[in-house]
Amino acid sequence: MPRYKLLAIDLDGTLLNSAMKLSKGNTEAIARASDAGVAVVLATSRWFGLAKRTSDRLGLTTPIICSNGAEVRNQDGSTILHLPLDTGAAREVVTWGDDHGWEMFTTLGDVTYMKMRPGIVPERLPGGLRVAERQSDHLDEGTPITVQIWQEDAVREVGERFAPKYADRVRFSFNAPVGLPHYVVLANPEAEKANALRRVCQELGVAPEETVAMGDSESDIEMLRFAGLGIAVRNSPDEVKRDALHVAPSNDEDGVAWAIQKFVI
Repeated sequence: MPRYKLLAIDLDGTLLNSAMKLSKGNTEAIARASDAGVAVVLATSRWFGLAKRTSDRLGLTTPIICSNGAEVRNQDGSTILHLPLDTGAAREVVTWGDDHGWEMFTTLGDVTYMKMRPGIVPERLPGGLRVAERQSDHLDEGTPITVQIWQEDAVREVGERFAPKYADRVRFSFNAPVGLPHYVVLANPEAEKANALRRVCQELGVAPEETVAMGDSESDIEMLRFAGLGIAVRNSPDEVKRDALHVAPSNDEDGVAWAIQKFVI
Protein backbone atom coordinates (compact mmCIF):
# COMPACT_ATOMS: atom_id res chain seq x y z
CA MET A 1 0.00 0.00 0.00
CA PRO A 2 1.26 3.53 -0.76
CA ARG A 3 2.41 5.48 2.27
CA TYR A 4 0.50 8.57 1.06
CA LYS A 5 -2.76 8.95 -0.87
CA LEU A 6 -2.12 12.22 -2.70
CA LEU A 7 0.93 13.83 -4.29
CA ALA A 8 0.70 17.52 -5.29
CA ILE A 9 3.48 18.68 -7.61
CA ASP A 10 4.43 22.13 -8.87
CA LEU A 11 5.39 22.25 -12.55
CA ASP A 12 7.95 24.94 -13.44
CA GLY A 13 11.18 24.37 -11.56
CA THR A 14 9.93 21.17 -9.91
CA LEU A 15 8.43 18.56 -12.23
CA LEU A 16 9.69 20.19 -15.43
CA ASN A 17 13.43 20.45 -15.98
CA SER A 18 15.33 23.61 -16.94
CA ALA A 19 14.39 23.03 -20.58
CA MET A 20 10.71 23.04 -19.51
CA LYS A 21 10.42 19.36 -20.42
CA LEU A 22 9.04 16.26 -18.71
CA SER A 23 11.84 13.77 -18.13
CA LYS A 24 11.40 10.07 -18.76
CA GLY A 25 12.29 9.29 -15.15
CA ASN A 26 9.69 11.63 -13.66
CA THR A 27 7.04 10.52 -16.13
CA GLU A 28 7.57 6.85 -15.36
CA ALA A 29 7.60 7.48 -11.60
CA ILE A 30 4.30 9.35 -11.78
CA ALA A 31 2.80 6.47 -13.75
CA ARG A 32 3.92 4.03 -11.04
CA ALA A 33 2.42 6.23 -8.32
CA SER A 34 -0.88 6.52 -10.20
CA ASP A 35 -0.97 2.77 -10.81
CA ALA A 36 -0.45 2.25 -7.08
CA GLY A 37 -3.55 4.33 -6.33
CA VAL A 38 -1.92 7.65 -5.46
CA ALA A 39 -3.83 10.73 -6.65
CA VAL A 40 -1.21 12.81 -8.47
CA VAL A 41 -2.33 16.45 -8.63
CA LEU A 42 -0.60 19.22 -10.57
CA ALA A 43 -0.36 22.53 -8.68
CA THR A 44 0.90 25.33 -10.89
CA SER A 45 0.84 29.04 -11.65
CA ARG A 46 -0.06 28.11 -15.23
CA TRP A 47 -3.60 28.66 -16.46
CA PHE A 48 -5.86 25.64 -16.95
CA GLY A 49 -5.36 25.18 -20.69
CA LEU A 50 -1.59 25.03 -20.39
CA ALA A 51 -1.60 22.88 -17.25
CA LYS A 52 -4.02 20.46 -18.91
CA ARG A 53 -1.50 19.73 -21.65
CA THR A 54 0.99 18.43 -19.09
CA SER A 55 -1.75 16.56 -17.26
CA ASP A 56 -2.76 14.84 -20.49
CA ARG A 57 0.82 13.82 -21.25
CA LEU A 58 0.97 12.18 -17.83
CA GLY A 59 -2.41 10.48 -18.24
CA LEU A 60 -3.81 12.05 -15.06
CA THR A 61 -7.52 12.08 -14.21
CA THR A 62 -7.31 14.18 -11.03
CA PRO A 63 -8.34 17.83 -10.51
CA ILE A 64 -5.79 20.47 -11.52
CA ILE A 65 -4.73 23.33 -9.25
CA CYS A 66 -4.01 26.17 -11.67
CA SER A 67 -3.39 29.92 -11.68
CA ASN A 68 -1.46 29.64 -8.39
CA GLY A 69 -4.52 28.30 -6.59
CA ALA A 70 -7.03 30.81 -7.96
CA GLU A 71 -8.77 27.94 -9.73
CA VAL A 72 -9.25 24.22 -9.31
CA ARG A 73 -10.65 22.49 -12.38
CA ASN A 74 -11.71 18.98 -13.22
CA GLN A 75 -10.17 17.41 -16.29
CA ASP A 76 -13.24 18.34 -18.35
CA GLY A 77 -12.76 22.00 -17.42
CA SER A 78 -15.62 22.19 -14.95
CA THR A 79 -14.86 24.39 -11.96
CA ILE A 80 -14.33 23.20 -8.39
CA LEU A 81 -12.89 26.48 -7.08
CA HIS A 82 -12.87 29.93 -8.68
CA LEU A 83 -11.39 33.01 -6.98
CA PRO A 84 -11.36 36.06 -9.29
CA LEU A 85 -8.87 38.90 -9.11
CA ASP A 86 -10.04 42.37 -8.08
CA THR A 87 -11.12 44.01 -11.34
CA GLY A 88 -9.99 47.53 -10.46
CA ALA A 89 -6.52 46.41 -9.45
CA ALA A 90 -6.19 44.25 -12.56
CA ARG A 91 -7.18 47.12 -14.82
CA GLU A 92 -4.74 49.59 -13.26
CA VAL A 93 -1.77 47.21 -13.26
CA VAL A 94 -2.40 45.82 -16.75
CA THR A 95 -2.94 49.29 -18.24
CA TRP A 96 0.28 50.52 -16.63
CA GLY A 97 2.05 47.44 -17.92
CA ASP A 98 0.72 48.02 -21.43
CA ASP A 99 1.89 51.63 -21.33
CA HIS A 100 5.39 50.57 -20.23
CA GLY A 101 5.83 47.54 -22.48
CA TRP A 102 5.84 44.91 -19.73
CA GLU A 103 5.99 41.20 -20.51
CA MET A 104 2.71 39.93 -19.07
CA PHE A 105 0.15 37.16 -19.05
CA THR A 106 -3.44 38.08 -18.18
CA THR A 107 -5.86 35.19 -17.63
CA LEU A 108 -9.57 35.78 -18.22
CA GLY A 109 -11.55 32.56 -17.84
CA ASP A 110 -10.31 30.08 -20.44
CA VAL A 111 -8.28 32.67 -22.37
CA THR A 112 -4.84 34.01 -21.48
CA TYR A 113 -3.43 37.06 -23.27
CA MET A 114 0.31 37.42 -23.47
CA LYS A 115 2.97 39.89 -24.47
CA MET A 116 6.60 38.78 -24.52
CA ARG A 117 9.75 40.07 -26.18
CA PRO A 118 10.49 38.98 -29.76
CA GLY A 119 11.82 35.45 -30.08
CA ILE A 120 9.99 34.19 -26.98
CA VAL A 121 6.51 33.75 -28.46
CA PRO A 122 6.19 30.18 -29.83
CA GLU A 123 5.17 29.66 -33.44
CA ARG A 124 2.30 27.44 -32.34
CA LEU A 125 0.38 28.83 -29.40
CA PRO A 126 -1.12 26.44 -26.83
CA GLY A 127 -4.89 26.34 -26.61
CA GLY A 128 -6.39 29.40 -24.96
CA LEU A 129 -3.25 31.53 -25.39
CA ARG A 130 -3.44 34.67 -27.51
CA VAL A 131 -0.96 37.43 -28.25
CA ALA A 132 -2.18 40.96 -27.44
CA GLU A 133 -0.19 44.16 -27.79
CA ARG A 134 -2.50 45.81 -25.23
CA GLN A 135 -4.03 43.35 -22.80
CA SER A 136 -6.09 46.08 -21.14
CA ASP A 137 -8.21 46.23 -24.30
CA HIS A 138 -9.51 42.73 -23.49
CA LEU A 139 -10.33 43.08 -19.78
CA ASP A 140 -14.06 43.44 -20.46
CA GLU A 141 -14.15 40.03 -22.15
CA GLY A 142 -14.22 38.09 -18.88
CA THR A 143 -13.40 38.04 -15.19
CA PRO A 144 -9.67 38.41 -14.50
CA ILE A 145 -8.20 35.49 -12.60
CA THR A 146 -4.48 36.23 -12.51
CA VAL A 147 -1.94 38.64 -13.94
CA GLN A 148 1.64 37.40 -14.28
CA ILE A 149 4.51 39.79 -14.95
CA TRP A 150 7.83 38.39 -16.20
CA GLN A 151 10.39 41.17 -16.26
CA GLU A 152 12.69 41.93 -13.34
CA ASP A 153 12.45 45.72 -13.46
CA ALA A 154 8.67 45.44 -13.79
CA VAL A 155 8.50 42.98 -10.88
CA ARG A 156 10.35 45.50 -8.70
CA GLU A 157 8.00 48.27 -9.79
CA VAL A 158 4.95 46.17 -8.97
CA GLY A 159 6.36 45.66 -5.48
CA GLU A 160 6.98 49.36 -4.98
CA ARG A 161 4.03 50.93 -6.78
CA PHE A 162 1.09 48.52 -6.56
CA ALA A 163 1.66 46.03 -3.74
CA PRO A 164 1.29 48.64 -0.96
CA LYS A 165 -1.81 50.13 -2.58
CA TYR A 166 -3.68 46.85 -3.09
CA ALA A 167 -2.28 44.75 -0.24
CA ASP A 168 -5.76 44.23 1.23
CA ARG A 169 -7.36 43.19 -2.07
CA VAL A 170 -4.67 41.34 -4.01
CA ARG A 171 -2.18 38.60 -3.24
CA PHE A 172 1.20 39.47 -4.73
CA SER A 173 3.30 36.31 -5.06
CA PHE A 174 6.90 37.22 -5.86
CA ASN A 175 8.93 34.34 -7.26
CA ALA A 176 12.67 34.12 -7.85
CA PRO A 177 13.25 30.55 -9.08
CA VAL A 178 16.88 29.55 -9.47
CA GLY A 179 17.94 29.69 -13.10
CA LEU A 180 14.61 31.09 -14.30
CA PRO A 181 13.28 34.65 -14.74
CA HIS A 182 11.85 36.39 -11.69
CA TYR A 183 8.11 36.96 -11.88
CA VAL A 184 5.12 38.08 -9.84
CA VAL A 185 1.59 36.70 -9.84
CA LEU A 186 -1.37 38.89 -8.86
CA ALA A 187 -4.39 36.97 -7.59
CA ASN A 188 -7.29 36.94 -5.16
CA PRO A 189 -6.06 37.15 -1.51
CA GLU A 190 -7.53 33.68 -0.85
CA ALA A 191 -5.86 32.22 -3.93
CA GLU A 192 -2.92 30.12 -2.84
CA LYS A 193 -1.90 26.58 -3.53
CA ALA A 194 -2.44 25.49 0.07
CA ASN A 195 -6.11 26.55 0.05
CA ALA A 196 -6.60 24.91 -3.33
CA LEU A 197 -4.97 21.70 -2.13
CA ARG A 198 -7.22 21.73 0.92
CA ARG A 199 -10.22 21.87 -1.42
CA VAL A 200 -8.87 19.02 -3.55
CA CYS A 201 -8.36 16.94 -0.41
CA GLN A 202 -12.00 17.53 0.52
CA GLU A 203 -13.14 16.56 -2.97
CA LEU A 204 -11.12 13.33 -2.92
CA GLY A 205 -11.66 12.44 0.73
CA VAL A 206 -7.97 12.65 1.64
CA ALA A 207 -6.68 13.96 4.98
CA PRO A 208 -3.88 16.58 4.90
CA GLU A 209 -1.53 14.21 6.71
CA GLU A 210 -2.00 11.73 3.85
CA THR A 211 -0.57 14.17 1.30
CA VAL A 212 2.86 14.96 -0.10
CA ALA A 213 3.57 18.32 -1.74
CA MET A 214 6.60 19.24 -3.85
CA GLY A 215 7.69 22.70 -4.97
CA ASP A 216 10.53 25.10 -5.58
CA SER A 217 9.31 28.68 -5.12
CA GLU A 218 7.82 31.02 -2.54
CA SER A 219 4.32 30.40 -3.89
CA ASP A 220 4.76 26.74 -2.88
CA ILE A 221 5.71 27.36 0.75
CA GLU A 222 2.19 27.31 2.23
CA MET A 223 1.41 24.14 0.27
CA LEU A 224 4.55 22.48 1.65
CA ARG A 225 3.49 23.46 5.17
CA PHE A 226 -0.07 22.21 4.64
CA ALA A 227 0.87 18.76 3.40
CA GLY A 228 1.75 15.89 5.67
CA LEU A 229 5.12 15.82 3.93
CA GLY A 230 6.55 18.89 2.22
CA ILE A 231 9.50 18.39 -0.13
CA ALA A 232 11.54 21.10 -1.86
CA VAL A 233 13.77 20.37 -4.82
CA ARG A 234 17.45 21.25 -4.50
CA ASN A 235 17.21 24.17 -6.93
CA SER A 236 14.78 25.95 -4.58
CA PRO A 237 15.77 29.19 -2.80
CA ASP A 238 16.90 28.70 0.79
CA GLU A 239 13.67 30.10 2.24
CA VAL A 240 11.71 27.35 0.50
CA LYS A 241 14.09 24.63 1.65
CA ARG A 242 13.76 25.83 5.24
CA ASP A 243 10.02 25.18 5.17
CA ALA A 244 10.35 21.70 3.68
CA LEU A 245 10.77 18.53 5.69
CA HIS A 246 13.04 17.08 3.01
CA VAL A 247 15.07 18.33 0.06
CA ALA A 248 15.02 16.23 -3.11
CA PRO A 249 17.48 16.32 -6.01
CA SER A 250 16.96 19.21 -8.42
CA ASN A 251 14.45 19.43 -11.23
CA ASP A 252 17.27 18.48 -13.61
CA GLU A 253 18.03 15.36 -11.57
CA ASP A 254 14.55 13.79 -11.51
CA GLY A 255 13.82 15.01 -8.00
CA VAL A 256 10.15 14.07 -8.33
CA ALA A 257 11.04 10.48 -9.24
CA TRP A 258 13.43 10.33 -6.28
CA ALA A 259 10.72 11.53 -3.87
CA ILE A 260 8.11 9.13 -5.23
CA GLN A 261 10.46 6.18 -4.84
CA LYS A 262 11.68 7.19 -1.38
CA PHE A 263 8.48 8.40 0.27
CA VAL A 264 5.35 7.62 -1.76
CA ILE A 265 5.42 4.04 -3.04
